[in-house]
Amino acid sequence: MLREILRQRQGRRLLIVATLIPILTATPVVAVSADSATDSTSTVSQNRSLKQLEQRIRTLEKKLVKREKSFRVNGFISAALSSSDNEAITESWGGITKKNDFAALSNIGIQLSFSPNPHSEIIAQLVSRGEEEWDMEAEWAYISLRPTAGLTLRFGRQKAPLYLLSEYIEVGFANPWVYAPDEVYGITGDSTYDGISMLYTVPTLNWDTTLQVMWGNNTFVTAIAGETSLEDMVSMSITTRSETITGRLGYTSVKTNINDLSIPLPSIPSFGISAGDTLNFSGGAIDITYAVAGFIYDNSHLVVMSEYSQLEVEGWFGDVTGVYLMTGYQFGKLMPHFTISNMENQDPGARDVGVIISASTGNALPLPGAVGGSIADAFMVQNQTTYTLGIRYELLPSVSLKAELSHITDFDGSGGQFIASAPPTEDEVNILKFSIDSVF
Repeated sequence: MLREILRQRQGRRLLIVATLIPILTATPVVAVSADSATDSTSTVSQNRSLKQLEQRIRTLEKKLVKREKSFRVNGFISAALSSSDNEAITESWGGITKKNDFAALSNIGIQLSFSPNPHSEIIAQLVSRGEEEWDMEAEWAYISLRPTAGLTLRFGRQKAPLYLLSEYIEVGFANPWVYAPDEVYGITGDSTYDGISMLYTVPTLNWDTTLQVMWGNNTFVTAIAGETSLEDMVSMSITTRSETITGRLGYTSVKTNINDLSIPLPSIPSFGISAGDTLNFSGGAIDITYAVAGFIYDNSHLVVMSEYSQLEVEGWFGDVTGVYLMTGYQFGKLMPHFTISNMENQDPGARDVGVIISASTGNALPLPGAVGGSIADAFMVQNQTTYTLGIRYELLPSVSLKAELSHITDFDGSGGQFIASAPPTEDEVNILKFSIDSVF
């Protein structure tokens, strides 16, 4: 580290000297004279020039150091391998299926920060994911203003404060898992939005409490509803931290327009349904709310983390609750951990409003609504429980190795968190995951 610091200082001095070469070459050369008075005057003049040169070098060095401190480049990378024992395709975990997949859970991100003054900062974070064919996307792109010590205002693209790990969910090195539990972090989809937010932090004794409020909008794509626009998204959260405990409560409300939905059906002879018939739902404007509560206990050895979330959606789309509990213990650089997580649909019968249209006649089939609803549940309801046993090893101060085995079950007749067109063919699915995570 000392060698690196000396190297950087030497580099800055070489840059400064190179900058001042024209000044040196422009300085007139003082002729040597036998006259002592002239000689003395020349020496004084040379000394003055050297002092002025040294002063300029020190001034320029201070400016370079100040600029280096105001501009920072950070990054993270996760190189992962995953494989399943089932042909079912995961919905949120990048499409993991029965093959060795090196891209599904892999990503890389670069964060650029510039602070032109102590009261403002410009942040840009670019993330590229293997599951999206490594297309680069701006996850963060905002300007932050700090009018007072406890108040921060952000304007631009940000992460909605939905979860405990919202601000660093992409940074694998900062999390115990290869990826966070799908039963909570996969419920809402993309949490990036464009808008404004306010964070106000109040230090009280051994606790820091932060209130965050945001307003904005977003557009994202889901496997069921396709492209969906979120308008007037309002999110509020309160987070309090001590040396060992973090607690958080959050609530989000949003308005959206869901497109009309048409689901192709397979042949179901018992109900007179032929392959190609479709289950149709009418779209429209709906309200969505999302509430979450979570905590972290970490005393540098024992780690306990849990979150409970509830998503409520008007109409036929489905209300869901999700929860997880993770326990781990740090043995030096090694931390084994175990997580149990569950998600469950809370509104059976909400999809009775669907209509099954015959492909041959174009007319609605005369079926009781409950039949259409039960068929729709097989495509749209997401029930599952996951048991994950994992281990994290800190190979270097900025590099970790992880391995996990997730056992997913309790689908209760649904497709769980898998693509509706490729649901699990068995009552359980096992997924093995490895990753190397680093920050730089």
